[in-house]
Amino acid sequence: MTGYKGHLVDYIASGSPAEKAGIKTGWRLLKIDNQDIGDIIDYRIIESDTSLRLLMMTEEGYLRRIKIHKPASAPLGMRFDPPTISSLQHCQNRCIFCFVEQNPSGLRKALYVKDDDYRLSFLYGNFITLNRMTDEEIERVKRLQLSPLYVSVHTTNPDLREVMFNSKRAGRGLENLKKLAAAGIGIHAQIVLCPGYNTGEEMKRTIRDLDGLGKGILSIALVPVGLTRYRHGLAQLKRFNAASAEKLIKQISALQKYFLEKRGSRFVFLADEFYNLAHLPLPEDYEYEGYPQLENGVGLARQFLEQLKEVTGSGITQLSRPLSVTIVSGLAAKPQLLKMNDVFKRIGNLTIKTVFAKNLFFGEQVTVSGLLTGSDLLSTLEGKEAGDVVIVPDILLKENSTMFLDDLKLCDLEKSLQVPVRKVSGPRELLDLIVEMAGGRKNQLKRRAGS
Repeated sequence: MTGYKGHLVDYIASGSPAEKAGIKTGWRLLKIDNQDIGDIIDYRIIESDTSLRLLMMTEEGYLRRIKIHKPASAPLGMRFDPPTISSLQHCQNRCIFCFVEQNPSGLRKALYVKDDDYRLSFLYGNFITLNRMTDEEIERVKRLQLSPLYVSVHTTNPDLREVMFNSKRAGRGLENLKKLAAAGIGIHAQIVLCPGYNTGEEMKRTIRDLDGLGKGILSIALVPVGLTRYRHGLAQLKRFNAASAEKLIKQISALQKYFLEKRGSRFVFLADEFYNLAHLPLPEDYEYEGYPQLENGVGLARQFLEQLKEVTGSGITQLSRPLSVTIVSGLAAKPQLLKMNDVFKRIGNLTIKTVFAKNLFFGEQVTVSGLLTGSDLLSTLEGKEAGDVVIVPDILLKENSTMFLDDLKLCDLEKSLQVPVRKVSGPRELLDLIVEMAGGRKNQLKRRAGS
């Protein structure tokens, strides 16, 4: 074991077999059942067994032998740094719209990392380009049936691919896509639409070509290009506006009807931002067909409204003591949040208001909530009456943490604002939090008779 450092555990899921066995973050995994762990895929295969013997090393350097018994296929509940266990595969493209290239200096190191790793695509839904994948990696994906994968396609025009990816390997990515689709690997495709590049006829060509690869292409998400105020020395790109967004919605609506008849699926889905830009209603819940591209911002707003229906029918009409709540969010979510305000204002003794923060960090043209920083929230709320509690969407925070993009934490906001700051995922969790702060459902809430 001399010189072998093992794999650093940086997260333990609450209630997981690993937590129950006493494993701590900061420990290192050395072996499972006396086997070395090559990468995260090997780990996932091995951890599926019901009985495991782990060799761990504590932060102090002590060895611990731990036996764990668990249900078949249940995860141990550990994550690692790096998440792939072996070296992360970094992106070698220089896409003309790359958001990482538009980051300001001074952010935490992880925000400048561009991964292009098929393992993270399979396990966590990260989008990859396939441009750097080797024949051996393609064969491994096929052999282990690592499906589905999430692939950034953007265009199927070989010449335009080289321009948009700014890479001579762009053609290889297209060939790899064809190989995987032919082998039955499911693909959820992404197209970041850049007006003047891959819109119009180029967009139609890409959709047509992807459809031609057969049922292996499970869905296509169309996403608007995101631009910050830090685009120095980069390609000149245009944003969508209300008129161009409305035109696109009409085009895709017609294509969805066509594909519904041909494939039994609408196949092509639009990011929520297009509907907000065009001031048009969102598709209904069933039209998202199970939300295959939710992490891509396709259907988040509709899911929010579906949760809001549950809140509306909760039967809660009044809190037994007054409570004042301030919600802070990005402008892109304004239509949905105003509807939520209307619902919550019907609850007696509850005062609720929503403040929409401008993104001073990345630029005011960036309106999605997920890119607001702690400093944006502070500049919006400082000097204002915040009430009893401030609520922020959990998508503003690093996963499994209380840290914003600029490394401020929830506790930093609490200290500055002098009120509790809490994160919630949506209307349902907000209602639960309000109930808790009001003293609990049993004693502090009045309900409609018979509810």
